[in-house]
Amino acid sequence: MQTTETRDTAQTIAGRDAASLAIAVPIAAPALVVDLDGALLRADPLHERLFALLKAKPLAVPGLAAAALRGRSALKAAARDEDADFRIGTCPRRPAVERLAREARDAGRSVTWLTRESPATEADDDMTDALGRDTERRRPEPSPEAEARSLAARHPDGFAYVGRSEADLPLWRAARERFGVDLSPGLRRRAEAEGLGIVELSRAPSLGRAVLRSMRPHQWLKNLLVLVPFALSMGALHAGDAGLALLAFACLCALTSGTYLLNDLFDIDADRRHPRKRNRPIASGDLPVVVAVAASAALVVGALLCACALRLAFAAALGSYLVITLAYSFRLKRMALVDVVVIAMLFTLRILAGMLLVSEKPSHWLLMFSIFFFLSLAFMKREVEFNVVSQAGRSTLSGRGYDLADRLYVVCCGISSGIAAVVIFSLFITATIERSQLNYQAPELLWGVMGLVGYWVLRMWMLTTRGLMNDDPILFAARDRTSVLLGAVCAVLAVCAQVVHL
Repeated sequence: MQTTETRDTAQTIAGRDAASLAIAVPIAAPALVVDLDGALLRADPLHERLFALLKAKPLAVPGLAAAALRGRSALKAAARDEDADFRIGTCPRRPAVERLAREARDAGRSVTWLTRESPATEADDDMTDALGRDTERRRPEPSPEAEARSLAARHPDGFAYVGRSEADLPLWRAARERFGVDLSPGLRRRAEAEGLGIVELSRAPSLGRAVLRSMRPHQWLKNLLVLVPFALSMGALHAGDAGLALLAFACLCALTSGTYLLNDLFDIDADRRHPRKRNRPIASGDLPVVVAVAASAALVVGALLCACALRLAFAAALGSYLVITLAYSFRLKRMALVDVVVIAMLFTLRILAGMLLVSEKPSHWLLMFSIFFFLSLAFMKREVEFNVVSQAGRSTLSGRGYDLADRLYVVCCGISSGIAAVVIFSLFITATIERSQLNYQAPELLWGVMGLVGYWVLRMWMLTTRGLMNDDPILFAARDRTSVLLGAVCAVLAVCAQVVHL
């Protein structure tokens, strides 16, 4: 039977919003039992171990798939590999459950953690400190019903239980006090129907909102590059090409969002050590790994199928983007110089994809300009990281293959690449004027575009070397008034060069 104090607390909590639920509630039972894997941890250790292993050994996929067919126990055994860089202590935990356990220990009550991971091999120092070195950690019985009987026998004076799933119902029924975290609406209704009176310590965040955050809609700005070939071919376009352009943009947004999810899945551990990235939905535990995998697969497959319906060459460009992105996430981003070249290639692939929808013959001038232009921005991003590392007192870029001795080299390469892009632009204008290409009625106006682009590149590098740039030059430019004004003027001049007769 619950105490009056606990029952009143449960009724109070039920009327509050989700943000205020994460509080500790006093317990009256002499013992506290907590489902470590489900109630304390906000992530499934098995799923995270699998991705750590796949990152270290991509060729392990067939063996893991075969193990999965034999059941969860076989999959656990297959995932237990020394090459998997995984520590259970890095998994995000629910503060309310930690506080409840700490207050129980401080009150002299026994605390037992039920874990389906091996208590001996899975305990690292971080987890041991969090759980308390004087608490018991053991495997539960094979079934919830058997575990409920075992707990009742071990604690004849009653116990309090903390869980989160329907499998915990037998244990809640046997418990003297009941606590829950992130209960589903269906489980909440069932518990209320049985009169269990579960005190909710926290409620799960919206999965839809977490998926949307992981898709990084603010990064879709970069996908506007697929529209550049459409904008530069206005005179040759038809009415239906506007819808084609929007579909191409949507396909690219879906694909890039799917790759962002994949990247976050493979970088969980690194993101949790980062002061800002640790708040990403997957790293923080707001988005379960299983849901992230499903969302990523749906986005990638949907994007490629839609691309095939538009044009096979366009789909091939998107497929290449996916392959290069995966290679970058697994290995290439840790190789100095190769990483910035790959970033420039990925930006250029966006433009190439648009070209393949507009014309059978891509513009080599635009591709050359794009490679050098975005190579300059990639070096700019590395210089921003150098500035952060220098301020933190470190000498290397973690996982990037650079050290502070390369800083001057990176700046020189970045500025040179930007100037090379401007030179290529000037050669294009000269060739366009001499050949009197039909796409441009007044190509002389492009000289103004070239001058503004050159000024923008040099200004961005000046801001970067002064330490005024954030970690993404393109997103910085989208919020920078001067950059937005220059971009608008360039767009007007480019349109006028195509439709205005001088």
